Amino acid sequence: MIYDNDPECIRNISPGRILGIDFGMKRIGLAMSDPLQMLASTFKTLLNKHIHKVVDEICEIVGQNQMKAIVVGQPLHMSGDAGQMADKVREFVEKLESRLHIPIFLWDERWTTVSAEKLLIETGMSPSRNRDKIDQLAAAYLLQGFLDRLTYLKRSS
Repeated sequence: MIYDNDPECIRNISPGRILGIDFGMKRIGLAMSDPLQMLASTFKTLLNKHIHKVVDEICEIVGQNQMKAIVVGQPLHMSGDAGQMADKVREFVEKLESRLHIPIFLWDERWTTVSAEKLLIETGMSPSRNRDKIDQLAAAYLLQGFLDRLTYLKRSS
């Protein structure tokens, strides 16, 4: 099932790991939560050459790590409107949904890549030479935002 930002659905995620995905036309950054759903960590970067192979690999990762949900970055313009890339993400998510039986959430990813690039610069790394790290960090930023919301919703219920 694909969800946007439904608090009740977020609150009802089963305990266990959550996968964060920063979808890109060339690379797909992945991040993973801890089993307590408190912290996001970078995981890996997939090359997006053949979408069916990417979906296969993500399904394998989900199974091996017993993921309870997936959070995919939803690219929005600063105005909040969805653009062409949001359509590509939706197509990708629909492919995942057809193969997996866990909740998939679309989550606002504005500023995640900028934040990832800034972090690399602050640590003395070149963003242009570390594109795969940027994608992983962006996935971790969006997943951490989701985890923070999840924690808030569980505490307030």
